[in-house]
Amino acid sequence: MSVRPRPPGRIDLEPGVPAILRVSGDVDFSTVDRFCIRHGVDQAGVGRMLAGRGVREIDLSEATFIDSAVLGLVVGIAPYLRPERLRLRGASGAPLAVLEIAGVDRLVDLG
Repeated sequence: MSVRPRPPGRIDLEPGVPAILRVSGDVDFSTVDRFCIRHGVDQAGVGRMLAGRGVREIDLSEATFIDSAVLGLVVGIAPYLRPERLRLRGASGAPLAVLEIAGVDRLVDLG
């Protein structure tokens, strides 16, 4: 029995109105850290930066795994959008389970 390799994680910021943050593959702390470095912020400031760049939606339709670092992104963006709510689109499988267990649905719209 062979094990298929898991897709590497990627986070891409797609400009637009509103901007969309696309999360794909296996995304963990190191993936989020690389994203932050590319954009010149630390993980504590990435939420503010993304909200300032117009992110109103995170597309998780191609995500196969997320960890607490992705939850940190979500929780980091949400307060800067009030009274709007951040929209998480396309989460399923393990990523959806992580979001539900963490209770993120109280902060964002899952759809």
